[in-house]
Amino acid sequence: MKKLLFWILLISGTALILGSCAKKEESDDAASATETAGTGTTASGTISGIENLTGTFNLSFNGEEPSGGCISNSTAIAALSSLLPSNTLGFKLQVIITSSTTWTQSTQYYSDASCATLTGYFNSGYKNASVGDSLSGLSAGSSPAKPTTAKKISYNSDFTALKSNTDTTTSHFNTLFGASTLSTLGFTQGTELNVDDTDEAQELNIWETGTVSGSSKTYLFFGDAHSTNYPSDWTSADVWWQE
Repeated sequence: MKKLLFWILLISGTALILGSCAKKEESDDAASATETAGTGTTASGTISGIENLTGTFNLSFNGEEPSGGCISNSTAIAALSSLLPSNTLGFKLQVIITSSTTWTQSTQYYSDASCATLTGYFNSGYKNASVGDSLSGLSAGSSPAKPTTAKKISYNSDFTALKSNTDTTTSHFNTLFGASTLSTLGFTQGTELNVDDTDEAQELNIWETGTVSGSSKTYLFFGDAHSTNYPSDWTSADVWWQE
């Protein structure tokens, strides 16, 4: 899981440097208990070619399926402390299908264990999603076992959207990306910074939906994305579940 979050931050950090910032709104220093998780987080449509590839999928931490995808496990938070604002007591990491060709990977930070009070978010949007040929003979592995078949899928980076509602989350973003870089892009606390990825780098991956032992939920599995070749196996596949 550390690999996954690091990958999100690296890709989105690159998008920030390449892009141009969006319109600013009025700043708000307080955490919000009512606002949404920003651009690209409204589930809509279905990506065809992979069964049940629609809606929102939540990261599975050690096989857990917490309500709403809210991870408040103290072990998880401690393990990922360098990638979360220091006052985080709950977080969500989600894959959200937003149309027949687009999807978003969203990380949301909360100051409470029930994920009611949002202190900020970090969203990476992708477009041109296209499902291709099937692969078979993949390694199922364990914890959990994964499908032995998958579909090739390609997509392009599209945008990065981030917002901080608190000083602590702003400090976190400044540490990750550099205060001067964010300032140049027009980042303001309390306002979403939405940056187009002008590079639109293509990523090649393998995805599949299925089930895991002991759960009735639909799961999404995907491997390590590459820029030149599709993965030939799951390697260290990431696992997501749908409520």
